[in-house]
Amino acid sequence: MRRDAAVAPVIAAMLVLAVIVTFFAVWNATAIPAMKEQAEVSHLHEVESGILRFSSDIESAASTPNNMKLSERIPLGGGDVLFSSTKSGGTLAIQDEDENRPYMVMEIYNRTDSGPDFTNRASFRLVNYSYRPSGNFWLDQGYVWSYGYVNVTKGTPDATPLETPLEFSTMSAVKYTLTGALFSASSSHNPADPCNCSVVILKGVSIKRVNSDRSMSGNGIGTLALNSTLIPTSISDVTRINMTISSPQPAFQNTLRESVNSSLNQNVLIPCRNIHLDTTPSTDSSILLTIDPGPTNVTVSRKITEILLSAH
Repeated sequence: MRRDAAVAPVIAAMLVLAVIVTFFAVWNATAIPAMKEQAEVSHLHEVESGILRFSSDIESAASTPNNMKLSERIPLGGGDVLFSSTKSGGTLAIQDEDENRPYMVMEIYNRTDSGPDFTNRASFRLVNYSYRPSGNFWLDQGYVWSYGYVNVTKGTPDATPLETPLEFSTMSAVKYTLTGALFSASSSHNPADPCNCSVVILKGVSIKRVNSDRSMSGNGIGTLALNSTLIPTSISDVTRINMTISSPQPAFQNTLRESVNSSLNQNVLIPCRNIHLDTTPSTDSSILLTIDPGPTNVTVSRKITEILLSAH
């Protein structure tokens, strides 16, 4: 009896210990992963909000003629909870769109140049920026901003991810609203000749990356930043203006062309009788304006907003 009485507390302690171990095993197997997944959902929601805010920042910089600097902080990692502080990671990256091919080229010719083939040429480019997850505790969900809208991606950085629009039901429903900010035109009449225009203002936006700060990896806080600068140029005695719009994204190209045509028609072609649309270009990507010779000379004020993006 004494031996049984001495063994009973040991057995009871072992049973209690077994219950505690089982409880923590179940806790680690179910509760903690569920909490980490929930924390990861919250983290990705913060990433999504930051990506969308930066998209709005780009549109604001493209629409505003003033120099400006804007930035958004993006949490690269998440999923840390009280009982498990291990965090996932991620990468912010900025890449050239279309292998560094310009989406629009603006060529301005005038009669005072020494050679017949001289052109004042300006190329306008686009980039995309993305967040890619690493070691995510929920889904390998990332985000890519491209052509002015955001795609949700699924897949690891070393694999080609699946993509779907974040704010639209299908790709065919995507609205390329950025095109309205990428180009605009206006004109001023000659006071001595009200039917003709003496000044044409052409505004374009070129979005590029800062090569030294084009990616950021880790599980801390990353920053997407932009720095926009207005670069004005005046070209006198202009005889013709040629604009070429190209993109491997047909919907974006068509929307941009419609936006450029609308701005030129409303603000240049209709009010200015000395400026005409030349229908001879053989491709849909070219828009050619010709200007009547004298007595009103036309000066083109070209204003390029250069937006530099960086990730650090």
